[in-house]
Amino acid sequence: MNKTTLHTPSPWQVSPLGNVMKNSLKIASIEQMPSNNESERIANAHLIAAAPDLLDALDWALRQIEDDLDPDHQAAFEAARSTLRKAKGDLK
Repeated sequence: MNKTTLHTPSPWQVSPLGNVMKNSLKIASIEQMPSNNESERIANAHLIAAAPDLLDALDWALRQIEDDLDPDHQAAFEAARSTLRKAKGDLK
């Protein structure tokens, strides 16, 4: 886990009601929308619950390919780095 993150540390879980939880703390509530069904709502909750682990994995992967000079890899690196910045709230 990156010690400089500001978000609630993982693991996050999905409750039977579709909320995203850290122990008894609600991280997110996935509201039922007219356009989505129960399985979509639960899938969204699982995606949100995986966010801290996805963030850590992306950060690790970027450190692994940072010095790779292959142009295709550099394009992937830049796209991933942009996504990581967005996830961390850096909109630059």
